[in-house]
Amino acid sequence: RFDEMGYPRPEFDADQGAAAVKDAGGTIEMHHGSHEEKEVLINLVENKTLELNEDDQRFIVDGWSAGKFGLDVPKFLVAAAATVEMLGGPKKAKIIIPDVVLTPQDIQNALKSRGWEADIVTAGSMPDMVTVNPAGILKCVDGRGSDNVAMKGPKMPGGIYAIAHNRGTTSTEGLKAITREVAAAGHMPSVHGDHSSDMLGCGFFKLWVTGRFDE
Repeated sequence: RFDEMGYPRPEFDADQGAAAVKDAGGTIEMHHGSHEEKEVLINLVENKTLELNEDDQRFIVDGWSAGKFGLDVPKFLVAAAATVEMLGGPKKAKIIIPDVVLTPQDIQNALKSRGWEADIVTAGSMPDMVTVNPAGILKCVDGRGSDNVAMKGPKMPGGIYAIAHNRGTTSTEGLKAITREVAAAGHMPSVHGDHSSDMLGCGFFKLWVTGRFDE
């Protein structure tokens, strides 16, 4: 349960959260299709992201973006892992590092302690890695298709909900402030729903707002 991990639940529901983000200048995307992600890519290469391919789904987590917004990085990554687990996703990760070798051993060990497989690969081995485009949305790590094609922005669990969750921000006014902060940092802020559950179609937000994993 997220409650037991020390994460306060939001004071707003999915529709109120989406309305607050839109009101503060952010955007809303809607996902389609079923979750068929085969692996989790944790990208530590600053100002780079990976393009989505709904025909070959992966969860994409731009770990470097947590540092950009001053988040608790281990907490950010555990929340991402917990969301993948709730969605029945694969406990299999690639941790992408710059071609100059770093030591992301802490991330690898944390994932392995949760029963994951985790390989460390270099940026040069990922041909679909692209430079982050300011016109791209800061979006959820979800690998499904979207009605928004601006996919070259940073990817965080739940989009900007990742920042609110990590900081313990639970009000719509706080969410609006984060939306404006993300825009000022040069990214288009977003949250998403999907075709079957409307604005509750984001697995990360559902996990957060209910304080529990779905059975």
